[in-house]
Amino acid sequence: MRWYLPLLALLTASASAQQTAEAFLIDSAGGSERVWIASATHEKILYQKQESGGGTTEAARSGIASIYLLEPAALSEAMDLFQARQYTAAKVKFAAIKEDYQALKSLPDNPGTLAGYYEMECLRKTGDLAGLGKALAGFDKSGLTRRNQLRQIELYALWDAVRLKDWPRLQELATARMKERLPGGQRVQAAWCLGLSHESQGRPREAIDAYQIALTADGGVSEDLTRDAALRVMRIHQKDPEVKAAMKQWGTSAANVQSPGHRRLMEAAALADLFELTLGAGTPLPAEQQELLKYRTKR
Repeated sequence: MRWYLPLLALLTASASAQQTAEAFLIDSAGGSERVWIASATHEKILYQKQESGGGTTEAARSGIASIYLLEPAALSEAMDLFQARQYTAAKVKFAAIKEDYQALKSLPDNPGTLAGYYEMECLRKTGDLAGLGKALAGFDKSGLTRRNQLRQIELYALWDAVRLKDWPRLQELATARMKERLPGGQRVQAAWCLGLSHESQGRPREAIDAYQIALTADGGVSEDLTRDAALRVMRIHQKDPEVKAAMKQWGTSAANVQSPGHRRLMEAAALADLFELTLGAGTPLPAEQQELLKYRTKR
């Protein structure tokens, strides 16, 4: 027990700068012990037993079958903000949690690493791609175990290409990702990035095809990107000379409902209508797209 006082001092000093995490330690026989973990390395953990009333224990990680960390209240609050799409407020909380749990970063799915991941997601969703790149450079992903989160880290390469406006590189990366089986929200990202790469390289038809995938792959996960994809499709159509001609001919004897321009105009008008009904999620259709509503099919 000669190490007891040094460990107690370490626990007290750690608690002043770092948060402890409530957890269950699972042994090889399936038994569990509820504890507060103060720090952890890949070899050992320092913790306080809940029923001990103050004693600390140092244990080898090799003697513990698994560690189940309970989600801290602060992380739950930040996740509620994130789910409510209050990304700016959530980002501040995630940044603080990331720092508070640095001493536990060697544990799988620890609060600090998870908070760092969601901080980057807030940066992505608010369009702070420079901030995302900086955060990613200092991020240690070894604490993540969930496949969708690890894949999202890989997808940040697309967003860095967006930041750099490296459209050929973005096209290459997004095309490769589109060949994979991605969950809805990540497929939306790849499709939107592919659409942006085509649009930025002067290929409107290919851009529309990619943006259409973004519109249909979402499932309500990435409404910001689907909303932007819809607006981009409408703008591309509005710049189309054949669509402009169809607008001028609308309601006259010269109108040709079989022409490509007319069909694209109908597509743009239907998308404008859908934006007002659902896609906008309360965001008004921009003034420059309002004119498309004149050409929608009457319900």
